[in-house]
Amino acid sequence: MSLNLRSIAAFAGARWGPRPVDRSALLRIQQRRIARFLATTLPKAPFYASYAGKPLGELPIVDKAKMLGDFAGFNTVGVSLDQALEVALAAEQSRDFRPTLNVRSEELTVGLSSGTSGTRGVFLVSAAERARWAGLLLGRLLAREGLRRVLHPRLPPLLIAFFLRANSNLYSTLNSRRIDFQFHDLWAPWPEHLARLNAHPPDVLTAPPTVLKKLTEGKTSGALHIAPRQVISVAEVLEPNDERAIVEAWGIPVQQVYQATEGFLGASCPKGRVHLNEEEIHIEPEWLDAEHRRFHPIVTDFSRTTQLVVRYRLDDVLRLADGPCACGRPTLSLEAIEGRADDVLWGEALEGKSPVAVFPDVVRNAMTRVEGLGDYRLAQEGDRWRVTTQSTESTEAIEREIGALADRLGIRRPIIIFEPWTDLPPGEKRRRIRCLNRGEAAA
Repeated sequence: MSLNLRSIAAFAGARWGPRPVDRSALLRIQQRRIARFLATTLPKAPFYASYAGKPLGELPIVDKAKMLGDFAGFNTVGVSLDQALEVALAAEQSRDFRPTLNVRSEELTVGLSSGTSGTRGVFLVSAAERARWAGLLLGRLLAREGLRRVLHPRLPPLLIAFFLRANSNLYSTLNSRRIDFQFHDLWAPWPEHLARLNAHPPDVLTAPPTVLKKLTEGKTSGALHIAPRQVISVAEVLEPNDERAIVEAWGIPVQQVYQATEGFLGASCPKGRVHLNEEEIHIEPEWLDAEHRRFHPIVTDFSRTTQLVVRYRLDDVLRLADGPCACGRPTLSLEAIEGRADDVLWGEALEGKSPVAVFPDVVRNAMTRVEGLGDYRLAQEGDRWRVTTQSTESTEAIEREIGALADRLGIRRPIIIFEPWTDLPPGEKRRRIRCLNRGEAAA
């Protein structure tokens, strides 16, 4: 099957294919596909050769460190970590992300994550997997108006503006005669982005929330004259304050894509919830609270055949939504993607010895009550919480809200240290809330 046909087939399946009538039917389909994957694909990766014939639940749970430590063992094409890194780092240096790694007549795209969790992840994707990914993503996200534009040969191509730290053949697979994919390198000067957008107004604007927020400022100031029909948030946590500002500026909802080194994990439905991509991945929740709302996902992607993702533990913190989604899709849906494990802060309990987890959304809610607060960053170092903020007039209110939060949670009030604002380097992901050091209470 050609690449275009793979994309079209994946698009049609995601858009118009048969749907499981309920969650039980979805899980039955999953189990059939997992069984086929375990029988045919899993044994091709050296790490899993000794696990052939075993059920999924008996396979080891792995993480990024394990995969990087035995990179060749987790892929089916014999590529070493050094081989993959050579291609990926050369692309980062040259800013030319087109070169591929040719192995066994396969053109493999090599990707490199930004390393927000401390270690940069590396991934391999075949040309066939790229084509399928493009079709799935468009099938899940493309609005009806955009679809009409793509299908109408007499209309101009659909223009997608895509902002990210690094491009990839994975993303540029979206380019075709009917889709004009324009990559905006976040390392480029900001005025160049505004000029390109004004010269070629996009129908679909895709960027991290930090960038979307900055683009809204350009629109408000009159420097930017575009009216996208879709706005899609990627790569970072979309916080409520930013979402409200973006919606106000563009007058349309913000959609989200949950994409990681480990694959296409989820996307927004028409009702606004982020649904996990359970048609392609199996999720085992590792619960973080007694209420079974927050969890780390343990992911098995039974559609990948090049670099295997099997019982792979992510350190993302996801918050499950209440009840089934009104869109009718039976996959798990999320109330929020809260961040990474090290975005969770820790407090010393006033009563008892167990440390108290302070989840990122709780901190964000406290900070939103600070009137006039602009951008900020908060980093925990033991009992000291270092706050960097653009608003020097908000320090008393920040201390008051964090103190009130500590009181509500029954933990000792942290020592707040304010530091002068510094801009992040171009392309670096924003991490507003981070735990650098838990301290003795949560050791």
